[in-house]
Amino acid sequence: MATAVTTYVSEKSPAPSTTGPLVLVVDDDRDARTIYRGYLRAMGCRVVTAPDGNAAIDLAVLRRPDVIVMDLALPYMDGLSAIRHLRRQKVMQRVPIIALTAVPTSRESARRAGCDAFLAKPCLPELLWWEVRALLSRIEPRRPTAIASIGAPMVPGIHDDLF
Repeated sequence: MATAVTTYVSEKSPAPSTTGPLVLVVDDDRDARTIYRGYLRAMGCRVVTAPDGNAAIDLAVLRRPDVIVMDLALPYMDGLSAIRHLRRQKVMQRVPIIALTAVPTSRESARRAGCDAFLAKPCLPELLWWEVRALLSRIEPRRPTAIASIGAPMVPGIHDDLF
């Protein structure tokens, strides 16, 4: 059963970028969606959000994001099921997916489902941005001007979250 796709927009949100990479943020927590959306937009990304796995699938197929940030504990369809569903679709097979969850023991399950990276909640927006940036730099850009327009990672250090 598909749910309606909803993007939440706040009057206080930064103006959306029209050229940056498109990031789909999937989280059932409205505050988390708002925080990550605002930060990623401030970094030059275009961001769409979904509150559950069903809406994430609908929105991913409709908008074809450059990166997906997926919470794993979601209503209606959990994040792992949504990821497996997306990975079965040819157009979604190469889209990087970051698992972002409060269940740190699900790292291996996320990898088996098709995630490219794993971050444990609570997660600073800067760390999420750094992971998005690292994944975008590894893929062949579908939108070269969009990906080239984003800035350097804001968090220095060793990158060990990739599988």
